[in-house]
Amino acid sequence: MPGTVHVVPARRSVLRAGMVAALLFLLGSRPIGAQVSGRPAETDLRIQWSPSEDRRGRPIVSGYIYNQRAGSYAAGVRLRVEALDATGQVVGSTIGYVLGDVPPSNRSYFEVKAPAKSPSYRVTIESFAWRAYGAGGG
Repeated sequence: MPGTVHVVPARRSVLRAGMVAALLFLLGSRPIGAQVSGRPAETDLRIQWSPSEDRRGRPIVSGYIYNQRAGSYAAGVRLRVEALDATGQVVGSTIGYVLGDVPPSNRSYFEVKAPAKSPSYRVTIESFAWRAYGAGGG
């Protein structure tokens, strides 16, 4: 039957077009500023900090966050500071932010009020986003 021969290629092209459309949709649905490579943040961002007190004697944690990625800014970096007791249990927690973006292959200073005076603290990166050069320039 001559009609059957033409139907099979038509189905393949429709199926192929549908698969291409689905692939393009999935590729286009990634959030802007998302980490492009598969490398974990720990290899690209590093924290160096120390506990101290502000002028009023309140506990703070201050230091630098290092961006070791050459081509992207670390934007919207949010830090979690946890106060630990002598046994290492969390007795308080707070969130702080690194002001501005952390430049590529550079560092930015941060200072966060600690949740409580404590023998030790733990500072971790809660969240961030990668931003390439020139992104968001309006």
